[in-house]
Amino acid sequence: MVREEVKIGVIGATGLIGSALIGHLESRSLGALRVFLRSSSQSISATGPAVEECRGELSSLDDCERFVDGLSVIYYLAHRNTPVVSDIDLPNDFLLNSVPLLNVIQSVRRRGSKPHVVYFSSGGAIYGNRADRTPFVETDPPRPTSSYGIQKLMAEQYLRLATDQGALTATVLRIGNAYGGLLASERLQGLIGVAVNNTLQGQPVRVFGNVANIRDYIHLDDICRIAERVIQPVEPFSVFNVGSQKGYSVDDVLDLIERHGGRPVHRQIVTDPALGAWMPSWCVLDVDRAKSVLSWTPQIGLSDGIARMFQSV
Repeated sequence: MVREEVKIGVIGATGLIGSALIGHLESRSLGALRVFLRSSSQSISATGPAVEECRGELSSLDDCERFVDGLSVIYYLAHRNTPVVSDIDLPNDFLLNSVPLLNVIQSVRRRGSKPHVVYFSSGGAIYGNRADRTPFVETDPPRPTSSYGIQKLMAEQYLRLATDQGALTATVLRIGNAYGGLLASERLQGLIGVAVNNTLQGQPVRVFGNVANIRDYIHLDDICRIAERVIQPVEPFSVFNVGSQKGYSVDDVLDLIERHGGRPVHRQIVTDPALGAWMPSWCVLDVDRAKSVLSWTPQIGLSDGIARMFQSV
C-alpha cells in the first residue's frame, strides 16, 4: 500500500496516456499530484483540488528543479515526435526529446531526493524487425528502426546510468500501441484513436506503411493499472513490456472499427516512402515478466476495447 505522504509528479500529462493516468491516479488517491505543463495554453482534465500545476519549460534546469522538488515518484511520458517523422530532423529530434529528460535527471541529482522514475518507453519502436515472429522479451537486443526508437532507448540507458550512480530508481515500461481515447485527425501516431474519430466524422483514415503490418495493441486502462503497480520500485532498475501478447494487422484493426462502428472505414494509403515504408512488419510483446513479477495481466481485449470507444461517444 502506498503511503499517503507520497508526492507524485507527471511529465507529459496532456497526452493520450498521460491524461488517462492523471484520471487513474486521482481516482485511486495514490498521493498528492503535481503536473508539469509546458505552456500557458496546456491544461489537464483533472477534477480534484489537490492537483498542483507547475508551468515551465523542460529545456530549463531551474524549471525542472522546481518541479522535482519534494517528489517521491515521477512518471515521465513527455515526447514531442512520432516514429513516422522523427528521422526528418535528427538534431532537432535530440533537442526536443533527449535534452528534456537529461534536464530532469540533472535536476534530481542537484536536489539529491532520489525519486522513483517511471519512464514510458516504446515496445513498438525499441526492438526492430524479427523474421521468426516470436514475441519480443525484455532481454532481446534492441535495434530501433527510427530516431524515435533510438531516443527512447537512449532515455532508458541514461536512467539506468542514473540508477547505477545512486541518483534515483527507475522502472521502464515498454508500451505497445496504446489506444482507448479519440485522437485528432492530423495525428501521425495512434491508429485506433485517429481511425475511430475519423470514422465517426465520415473522414478517411490515413495508413502509413503496409496494411498487413502487425502490432500489439494495449488499452489505456491496462496501461494505467501497470503504472500503478510500479509506483514503487521492484528493483533499482527494471524493464517491463506492456502489451497484449497478441498481434493484429492494420486491416484487422480497421475491420473491427467497421464492425463496432457500423459504418465503412475509408482507407487512404500514404505512398510517400519517407512516411512509414520502413516500418517493421511485425511487433508483438511477450508480457510474461510483468505477469510473474507484478501480477499484472492485460484485461481488455482489442475487440472489446474498440467497442467501448464507440459506446463512450
